[in-house]
Amino acid sequence: MAYKTEKNLRIRNVCLFFIAFLPTTKIFLLPSVLVRSAGSDMWISAAVNLLLDAVTLLCAVALWKRYEGKDYFEILTLNLGKTGARIVYGLYAIYFFLKAYTLVNEQKLYVERTLYENTTTVFTFLPFFLFSAYIASKKIFVLGRLADILFLFTAVGLVMLYALAFSNTDFGAILPVGVNGAGKILQGTFASLNWYGDAVYLYFLLGTIPPEKKAVAKLLPSYLIAGLFPVLCMLMFYGIFSSVAVRQEFAMTEIAKYSVAINNIGRFDYIAILALLFSGSVAMCLPIYFATECFVRITGIRKKIYVSAAVSAAMLLLVLVLRERYASAMNFFIGWGSVFFVVMGNVVPLCTLFLRRKEKNEQESGG
Repeated sequence: MAYKTEKNLRIRNVCLFFIAFLPTTKIFLLPSVLVRSAGSDMWISAAVNLLLDAVTLLCAVALWKRYEGKDYFEILTLNLGKTGARIVYGLYAIYFFLKAYTLVNEQKLYVERTLYENTTTVFTFLPFFLFSAYIASKKIFVLGRLADILFLFTAVGLVMLYALAFSNTDFGAILPVGVNGAGKILQGTFASLNWYGDAVYLYFLLGTIPPEKKAVAKLLPSYLIAGLFPVLCMLMFYGIFSSVAVRQEFAMTEIAKYSVAINNIGRFDYIAILALLFSGSVAMCLPIYFATECFVRITGIRKKIYVSAAVSAAMLLLVLVLRERYASAMNFFIGWGSVFFVVMGNVVPLCTLFLRRKEKNEQESGG
């Protein structure tokens, strides 16, 4: 298959995509979820999920090299037929939609509870859904252009926050490592699956990335770097709050506010927070974007803006319907819902290793 240069993503774009968007979805509510499950070993749970996603990433790269030039839907069609491909895409549409619910809600609650002095209304966060519909209607290469810019916001924001928090962190609080036992660590890993599974995005970028030398040597370190930022956040979060960490809801604003610099100068850590919120606003759109992509391939609707508007409207409706039942919804997502997340985020990608190679005639027709 011939690649269209103007619509391509380069490996560099994908690497920056990981760094720009992946950390920002794991530093709001996730630390409080993990500390309730794994205690001082919360960082190990995060690290286990990172390794699981690294395996998913390697599976995606293997599929990319095996079916060079074909996208994921075409690969599934070759192996499962069009009906099978539509079923898989339908399941992934649900997966991305449910994943988006958690990310949208946590940042919505963060903005409403920490950045507004007065009581907010249901319309406070409404502009985001208009923004998500707009982003989801764009071509895939737009994500690469956004990553080229926003990775700086993410990197500067995280470095600033961690620098402020470092002096107040007692890393000895996490000792002895593994004191909570393997069961608690795995419980934390299981409960946080909805915040991970980001390597699946690479499957839906297949067909847009031309082959490059040493692709794995660029992609894997970038993904691990992006994943280590949240692990460091878990370490600092527990190192600062220790036994009272379970009472802290949003880690991002909590880990830096006790810095001496903050006490002397003022809350200039909000510069870093706003930079991360800026990147996070696009990161929240990613599941909605890929859910839209799945629905477009399933239905064949050419006007992508109609599909993206419908998906964003459905997300807004779900947020409003479950507004008073948010706690129950979250308990489902970190409980039985995690079974679905691990299947679609880790098990199904692993199964792609068993997809057959193209036959010679398929290679010629796909060229």
